[in-house]
Amino acid sequence: MSEPDIYVEAVMRSDLPAWVTACGHLAPLMAIVVFLAPIPTMQQINREKTVGGKPLLPYSSMIANCLICVVYGFLKSEPKIMAPNSIGLLLGTYYFTAFRRHVSMDAANLPGTASQHWNGLVIFITFILLVATTLTKDLAVEFMGKLGILICMIMFASPLSTMKVVIETKSADSIPLPFTIACVINCVLWSVVGVLDMNDFNIYFPNLAGLAAGSAQLVLKGLYGNRKSRQLPV
Repeated sequence: MSEPDIYVEAVMRSDLPAWVTACGHLAPLMAIVVFLAPIPTMQQINREKTVGGKPLLPYSSMIANCLICVVYGFLKSEPKIMAPNSIGLLLGTYYFTAFRRHVSMDAANLPGTASQHWNGLVIFITFILLVATTLTKDLAVEFMGKLGILICMIMFASPLSTMKVVIETKSADSIPLPFTIACVINCVLWSVVGVLDMNDFNIYFPNLAGLAAGSAQLVLKGLYGNRKSRQLPV
């Protein structure tokens, strides 16, 4: 970004309403709160020395998503995006490592195996770094933005499958209320920042989609609560 562009952007942001500016300050902090959410799960895994039936996918996808956002924020010279996702990348790496330490080598319900997740991440990271360093800056920004949206859409498959089970069993016990509320607040803040501050489709679109998914989960939590689930027919 050239100096005149930076100056124009600074002037535009100085004219933002105070509440939008506040959202811009809160959004990175809320993102870090969401990234910290799996810590109790990791403590349980380390304590019990087993992952039980928990999936590895949330942590491998967290690494992939945060890496894209770090590179995207770097290319756009946007610290609001780069800083919190750098922390998320470090935390995701810790979660992934802790999970692999205690998962059975023949476990294939993660989905796939731990080795497949590791190999996939190595290929993905190499690919992202090649794209960032070989394409022109504008092309790399556009590619990273659209790839980030795709990864987010894939990540939303998990809440959608959870909602299906909730409706079928008439129990929302599988929906973690504090985490869901944190995700909704995070998506609200980033949607505001993406639309009114950055005017960036690659930021506000996935967060609006996440807001819709999170809000739907809260509605189901209100409807069904933590009542005992009805056994599904086999």
